[in-house]
Amino acid sequence: MADRVAHRSLPQRLASLRLWRSRGQRAPHKPLLLLWAFGRCLRGEERLAPYTVVETELRKLLLAFGPSRQTPHPEFPFWRLVGDDVWEIDRPHLARLSASGDPNVRDLREHGICGGLLASDYDTLQAVPRLARALAKELLDTHFPETYHADVLRAAGIGGADMALWEADTRQVAEDRHEYETTHRLRRAAAFRTNVLRAYEEQCAVCSFQVRLRGDVLAIEAAHIHWLSHAGPSEVRNGLALCALHHKLFDRGAFALQDDLVIRVSRHAAGQGQRDSLGRFDGVPLRIVPNASEDRPAPEFLRWHRNEVLRR
Repeated sequence: MADRVAHRSLPQRLASLRLWRSRGQRAPHKPLLLLWAFGRCLRGEERLAPYTVVETELRKLLLAFGPSRQTPHPEFPFWRLVGDDVWEIDRPHLARLSASGDPNVRDLREHGICGGLLASDYDTLQAVPRLARALAKELLDTHFPETYHADVLRAAGIGGADMALWEADTRQVAEDRHEYETTHRLRRAAAFRTNVLRAYEEQCAVCSFQVRLRGDVLAIEAAHIHWLSHAGPSEVRNGLALCALHHKLFDRGAFALQDDLVIRVSRHAAGQGQRDSLGRFDGVPLRIVPNASEDRPAPEFLRWHRNEVLRR
């Protein structure tokens, strides 16, 4: 592994993480574990952590930010990140392996087996915290929509979650990217927003909120149904015009849409104001729907969101 690591920088290795993929399902286990490890590094904590600590902390992150599809398995990323050349385990020989190569969880716990970032990477990130923050932002951009970023950072124990600082660090580290790629991405994002808001008459599809200030539309955003970070296209049929509140609630899985565009509110959504802001829309069709049938949300994207994002 030393030879492979020597020839590839940490950003290159993070960009080529091998994630479990099946029919578009989300698997944020490795990115969340790495973000948690970056947090430990930035706080100056021990590089290697016992599996019991990783298990507790990663389980919380997976329950909060992973798909509510099944029981989390923190042992998978803890063990498998070694194959991505970014992680090490101190006594792997003490863990019995299954036929698929996964460790016995009891062995991980009872033997106090520890894991963490490679020593060389850990030392580099501690010496250059700007790089740690920029790489964390890259992981967030790649694996989560922007509405998740500050919440994931806080939950991973990365102090402050000052997104202005993170954005600045990302720009500093990525300043040598090709100008065309950046310009093309920004233009595509602007076109997506313009087309989606036009299709929904610049109103929130859920609550019909619309406020203008000197002609400018405020707090109405274009949301991807099937996340852009997970190969969702920037097409109107994969978009919804939502107010800032309902955009965040949609991305966090507080509600989803049935194929007939009826709103389905998660049973886990609760709290003061929930009834007025969200609960009253449960079982109600979208208030605003594009006139053109080809611009209406496509069932395949709605199914992805229900399976991968809705908190069931």
